[in-house]
Amino acid sequence: MSLTLHARYFDSYPLLAVLPLGKKNKEVRSVGHKTERALLNRVQEALDGLQPAGGKDIQQFLKLEGKAYFPVFLNRGEEVHPHFMKPEFFLWNDFSSVHGIPKNKEAFYDENFADLSKTGLSSHIEEVLRDYRFLARVAMKSKAEWESEIEKSYDRHPFVMLARDKEPVIQAVEKMNRSSLLSLLSPPEETAFWRHRVEIVMRPYRELPEPCEHEKVLSFDSEREWIIELCEDCGKKKLFHVEQKRVELEEEPDMDKAVKRIATIERQFNELAGNNVPLIEALEKMVRFKHKLSGLDEVLRLKESLSRRPVRSSLLEDPFLSFAERLQQTAVPQERPSSALLWFAQFRLPDVALLKEVRRRSLEEAEQELQTVKQKLEQEAEQSPYDAKEVCLTVKGKDLTFEQVFSILQELGNSLQSQPLHLIAQLLKGRTSSQIRGQEWDQTPLYGYLSSWEEKDIQKAFKKLEKEGWIEKQTKGYEALIQNLASR
Repeated sequence: MSLTLHARYFDSYPLLAVLPLGKKNKEVRSVGHKTERALLNRVQEALDGLQPAGGKDIQQFLKLEGKAYFPVFLNRGEEVHPHFMKPEFFLWNDFSSVHGIPKNKEAFYDENFADLSKTGLSSHIEEVLRDYRFLARVAMKSKAEWESEIEKSYDRHPFVMLARDKEPVIQAVEKMNRSSLLSLLSPPEETAFWRHRVEIVMRPYRELPEPCEHEKVLSFDSEREWIIELCEDCGKKKLFHVEQKRVELEEEPDMDKAVKRIATIERQFNELAGNNVPLIEALEKMVRFKHKLSGLDEVLRLKESLSRRPVRSSLLEDPFLSFAERLQQTAVPQERPSSALLWFAQFRLPDVALLKEVRRRSLEEAEQELQTVKQKLEQEAEQSPYDAKEVCLTVKGKDLTFEQVFSILQELGNSLQSQPLHLIAQLLKGRTSSQIRGQEWDQTPLYGYLSSWEEKDIQKAFKKLEKEGWIEKQTKGYEALIQNLASR
């Protein structure tokens, strides 16, 4: 920050740099009237009485000349602005010689120094100087350098190091605290006690700032010599002690207790799980099912293919398919860690009722059911899903067979592609128009194909076909869905 282009110096006030304030106020010509001179003299006398150390540092920070190191401001009317400017406003900032120094209220201290007594003025200036001395030290590094130093110091904080060392346990605790498996552990009062302890133990970990790429805001506490780094997006702070070069957390945990608590919360869960042998056996069986039933994906692909057909197969209601689908959605551990907490936390079940189904089936029975259902689905997939002469849909007492629907859809994918519904309805009805004649659509087999239908009923039939997944409305016209035509 440089005030060289803006500052004026006066022999009567050797410690003051007098600066113009306001965008249209480009320079200081004089120190104004008697009242202004008296006020500046009071500030000068207060500085003489304090004789603070660090004046040279402040002078270098503000790039001032001579003996001056303390900035005061004059308005356009050569009136002293009765508030001192906060040093943060000078930090890593430059003021244009064209635009001057803007008069922003938030840039100044609230205290009106013109109204203060001699003692009050001296006390206020002493606090202001403390802020300036601290910011002068801060200005020796760039914002990016401080952010880097804060991040490195944060990484060295004992609790942060503990959190990273225990990250697998911490994540497992959080996952289990939300897991539906907790409801299956007994006795329930011990589970409730464990969850209560989790809220106590995990709170400081949850308060830790997460690494992020957001822009940070730095603020300063000169009394405690802190730089406060705030991520406004995450709402998290880091308090950096400049002298000691260390980060302080907003709430410093007792490290001895923290180490013991994270170990205790894991041990308590492991003991609780160890008393629930039937549940552990069911989970072990679930793992075997997931690893051994290798044909699940193929069966569910067949199910999905059949479900897209216009005529729903009764095979889709087979209870084993529901079981297979939920089993596929289940995540299980690949390996068995020694800690039950870490093992339990790797399970993801769509619902706990699935465990009951796993319990009542043997793996051999499940493999046999899987093969049986697969064979039935494959046979169903090879068969035509409907009879060509069977009625596909009915509108106002008039029927359309599957054969008629396919004839219409086939043409919809050819000459009638991208055409609006009202024109398609006219064509099927057998109406004539210059557009129909011009495109020679009246020469196609579909012209008058539904001559006995009303145009509005033809449009209703298309709406039904769309609802049942035979066609799909596009930006222009309709598209026949390929899987239905391919099943013809």
